[in-house]
Amino acid sequence: MRGMTPHILQKVIQSNNQGVQKWLILQMVGLLVLVPSLGGVLLSWGGGLLTLGEPARPIQSDITETPVGSNSETGANGAEAEFSNLQAVDDLGIDQPNQVKLKQYPARMFGGKKRAFVSSWYINRDWLEYSVKADSAFCFCCRKFNVGTSRVDAFVNAGYRNWKNANETDRGFHKHQTSKEHLSSYAMWKEKERRVSSGKEISTLLNADQLQKNRYYMFSIIDVIGFLVENQLPLRGKLDAFDNMSEGGSGLFLSLLDYTIKKDPLLADAVKTLPRNATYTCHDIQNEIISLLSEVVTEAIVKEVGDSYYTLKVDGTRDPTGCENISIVIRFVNESESYEVAERLLTVATAEMGDARTLTDTILAELNKAGLNPSKILSQVYDGASLMSGKIGGDQKLLQEKLNKNIPYVHCLNHQLHLVVVHAMSAEAAVMDFFNVCNALYKYCKKPTIAVHYKGERLKRLLEQRWTGHLATVSVILNNFEEITSLLTEIDSVRAHGPELRMEAVGLLREISTPSFLFIANLVHEVLTLLDPPNKLLQREDTDLWTGLSIVTSAKVCMQKLRCDEGFTKVWEKATAAANALPKSTTPKRRRTGNKNMDDYLVEETTGQREDDVETELKRLYYSTVDSVVGEMDQRFSEQNSHLYRALAVLDPESDLFLDPETVKCIMDLTQSPICYAEFEVAKNFLRSQKESKTAGDNWTTKLILSKYHKALQTMPSVLTAFKHALTFGASTAMCENSFSSLRNVFSDHRRSMLHKRKAQLVQLAFERDLTRKCTTEWKDTVLRRFNVRTRRLHLF
Repeated sequence: MRGMTPHILQKVIQSNNQGVQKWLILQMVGLLVLVPSLGGVLLSWGGGLLTLGEPARPIQSDITETPVGSNSETGANGAEAEFSNLQAVDDLGIDQPNQVKLKQYPARMFGGKKRAFVSSWYINRDWLEYSVKADSAFCFCCRKFNVGTSRVDAFVNAGYRNWKNANETDRGFHKHQTSKEHLSSYAMWKEKERRVSSGKEISTLLNADQLQKNRYYMFSIIDVIGFLVENQLPLRGKLDAFDNMSEGGSGLFLSLLDYTIKKDPLLADAVKTLPRNATYTCHDIQNEIISLLSEVVTEAIVKEVGDSYYTLKVDGTRDPTGCENISIVIRFVNESESYEVAERLLTVATAEMGDARTLTDTILAELNKAGLNPSKILSQVYDGASLMSGKIGGDQKLLQEKLNKNIPYVHCLNHQLHLVVVHAMSAEAAVMDFFNVCNALYKYCKKPTIAVHYKGERLKRLLEQRWTGHLATVSVILNNFEEITSLLTEIDSVRAHGPELRMEAVGLLREISTPSFLFIANLVHEVLTLLDPPNKLLQREDTDLWTGLSIVTSAKVCMQKLRCDEGFTKVWEKATAAANALPKSTTPKRRRTGNKNMDDYLVEETTGQREDDVETELKRLYYSTVDSVVGEMDQRFSEQNSHLYRALAVLDPESDLFLDPETVKCIMDLTQSPICYAEFEVAKNFLRSQKESKTAGDNWTTKLILSKYHKALQTMPSVLTAFKHALTFGASTAMCENSFSSLRNVFSDHRRSMLHKRKAQLVQLAFERDLTRKCTTEWKDTVLRRFNVRTRRLHLF
C-alpha cells in the first residue's frame, strides 16, 4: 500500500488497535508499505518500521553466548563470544554510545596470555561502546534499534569480551559490523539522528500541533521542578493531583504549577487537551525528572573535565538521621572556558561502613559511575583525620595502592589554619576565660527581655568548628563596647528586671570592665585579623596550592613582626584608653592587708598580685600567644619545604628560577609527562618579554599566564601541561564544606523521609545552580528526550 499519507496512517493505527497492547515508532523517511508481521501489523515506511503489536525481539547475529571463563575461541553453533550473565548494565549510553577511555582496562586470560579492551578500537566504530561494570563491549545501534530476531547477540544482551579475536577479520567486531542486522540498525540510528536534528520525526508529522502542546506542558513541569530544586525548596505536600488541591497540603510544586497555568494562556490551553491519566504531577514523575536533571548535570561536569587531570577533594558529615554523607568535589582546569580553574560537586555519596577501605571503594565507584577515569587523579585533598590522612591505612594511602601510582596528599590548609587558632588560643587559660565571658555575654544579650534594650550590633555566636566566629564576636564587642556597658549598667539600675538578670548584668559588667579583658580582646583581634585574609582566600574555588601556601607564609611573617615591644605597647594603650573611658565606680575598694601568718618570715616574692604587676603579666601573655601562633604555623605548614612546593614556586612568574625544568620535573613525573627543555627556555623568554612590555601595575600570576597565553603555549605542550598541573593542585576542602550547607537546607526537619539517592541529587542540583539553570534553558530538550525514552501515555516526539 504505497503513497499512504500520515492522515491515512492514523486510521490504520486506529483500525488495528483491537488487541494491541503498545506500538513503537521508528522514525524513517520514504514511502509507506503495509507488510504482515508476526503477532500484529508491520508498516514499512521507506525502509523504516512502524510496528503495531508485540515488542521487538533481539537481533539475530553470528555471535552467540558462551560461559564466562571459557577460553574456547568458538562457542555453541560455531559462534564466537564470551560474556557474563548480567542482570543489569546501567552504564551504557542513552542517547549516544558510551565510549569510555581508561588508561588501563581490566585484563583477562586467553590462551595463557592476558588481554584487555583497547580504546583505539573506537576508531571508525562510532557504534561501539564499553561497559566498565560488565567489562564488555556493546553495539549501541543494535541495542536501540533492533528489528526482532530469534537468536541472541552478545553485542546486545550480555556484552562481547573475547578480546583475543575482537579485531580479527571475519570475527569479533568485523563480523558483527558487516552483519545485515547491524547494517539495518545502524541505518535506522543515523536516520533518527538526521530527523531529530531537523525536527522531522514521523510522530511529529502525525499531529504537530498536539505534540507542541504536550512538549510545552512538560517544559513547564521541568521549569517548575528546576526552580524549586535550584532554590533548595521542598516540592510536594500530602497530595499529588490537581483535583485535590482545594483540600490543602498540595505542596510548592503543584501550587507553583497551578499559578503558572493561570498566568500563561498557552499553558492553560495545553492543559485542557491532556488526558486525565497523563498529567505527570505525581511524586514518581517528580523523582524521575530530578534524577534526569542530576544525570545531565553530572554528564556536563564530566564533559568539562574531559581528558584533563583533576584533584580529588573529599569530606564527610553525618546528617540528623545518622547517615554518612560523603561530598566528592572535582577540581580541574576547564579548557573550554579559557583554561579557567573550576571546582564541581560530582556527587554526595554514602557508605554503609565507616572504615577507610570502604570509603576508598565508594569514592572509586562513584568516579567510575560518573565516567571519570580514576587514573587521571593528580592530587587528593582531605582533612587531617587519620581515616583520611593515615600514612599506612588511611584513604590517601589506599587510593594510591589501588591505582598503583603516586598521588600527593594535601592536608586542607583551611583546616590546618583552624587548628592553629584553636591550639594557640587554648594554650593560655586567660584567653580561654576571655572567650567564655564572650559566650556568656552573647547568651545574655540574646534573651528577649534584654535584646529589646540593646541598641548595638548583634553579637555573634562562637563556633568550635569555625574560628571566624571568634573574630566576628571580638570585633562586635570592641566596636560596640560603649553600648554593651551602657546596657549592663541600665539593667543593673532598674529593679523591674528582676534579681537574676541584674546580678548577671553586674557580673558581666565587672568582667568586661577590667583592663585584662580589654587587652585580650585587642590582642585576639590583632592576631585573628592577620589570619583572616588567608582564610577568605582559601575559601575561594580558584585558589591553588601554591597561592594558598604563599598567603599563609605572608601571614606568618606579619605575625612574627608582632613579637616586639612596640606591638605590645600598641595593644596595651588601646586597652587602657578604653578602660579609662569607662565611668568610675563609686564603691570604695577594700583596703589590702597583709597575711599575719607571714609576719615571722622573710618574704622574697609577692603573696598577691599588685596592680603594678598587671602590665607585666599581660606582657607575658602577649608574647606567649604570639609565639604559640607562630609555632603552630611553623609546625603545620611544612609543605613549603617540600619538592612539590618548590616546583610550584618556579611556575610563578615572579620567581628567580621561573620555568626551571629540573625543578618542575617532580610535578611532570606524577603524570609521566615528558619535559622538553627547549620549550621551557622559549616559553621563559617569551613570557618575560610579554611581562616587560606590559605596565608595571599588571599582576602576573600563573593563572593570568594560562588564561591569557594558552593559545601560544599550545605550541609548547610540556610547558602548558606544567601550568595546568600547577593550577590543578587544590588547597582546601572548602567546597565540600559549602555543599554541607546545601545539605542542611535540603534535608530539613520536615523532609527527613527522603531516600539518600534523592537527597544527593537535590544537593547537587542546588549546589551547581549554574548547570541546573541550563537544564531549564538550553538543555531542556535533552532532558525531555531522555524522559521520553520510556513508554509514555503523553506523546512528546
